[in-house]
Amino acid sequence: MARIRTIKPDFWTDGKIVQLSAFARLLYIGMWNFTLCDHGHVADDSFKLKLQILPGDAVDVDALLGELFDAGRVVRITDAAGRTYLHVKRFEEHQKIDPRWKTRCPACAQQGSLEAVETQASFSELTETPDRSPTLSLGKEGKGRESKKTSSKPSASTDEFDAFWGEYPRKVGKEAAKKAFAKALRLTSYGTIMEGVGNLRMEVAGKDPKFTPHAATWLNAGRWDDEPEPPTQAIIPAAYGWANR
Repeated sequence: MARIRTIKPDFWTDGKIVQLSAFARLLYIGMWNFTLCDHGHVADDSFKLKLQILPGDAVDVDALLGELFDAGRVVRITDAAGRTYLHVKRFEEHQKIDPRWKTRCPACAQQGSLEAVETQASFSELTETPDRSPTLSLGKEGKGRESKKTSSKPSASTDEFDAFWGEYPRKVGKEAAKKAFAKALRLTSYGTIMEGVGNLRMEVAGKDPKFTPHAATWLNAGRWDDEPEPPTQAIIPAAYGWANR
């Protein structure tokens, strides 16, 4: 199902993005709308992508995908049955993810058996994929499954959690918060979480602490993306006819 996605302003001046052709950039953005899930998996069907994203343009989608492969922005992955998918790398770091949405993506269902297919210029970049991207086992095309590597998502560092806990305005349920924090880092970045905490601190300043959610509750609900609440307006006595009393 197509979903609304966001584009960060620095996308347009990213060093690798500006080297792509205009249609490759447009295809890359369009793929975000048609991922199978919130982890960046896309159906490996160039004809379908052409109809979904560039239906009126005389372009070769396979060639455009080749540009994205070479730039290391997209990789092709395969499961144990030989079915292939496209994977938009680092997708979770740049999109707002709703943790309540349950995926039905076939690639996610076989996460442990997926292999990345080496492309001409993307394999070395693939091996440098940040640890928070989805876990994939790496293999070389045409060489079977020998010499596989696996990467896994690390748990949140103690320093990061301690910094979060120090800033969070209500110190209740630390162990539950630690687990929720590690889970949240699979969905968004540390900086985004801390920015959300900063907004929360401003919103609850001077209020009864019992109205501030526990840290685990706040994290599990993905509330780092809440829009900051407008400041409360003080009641002006004159509006109630009290000015002359």
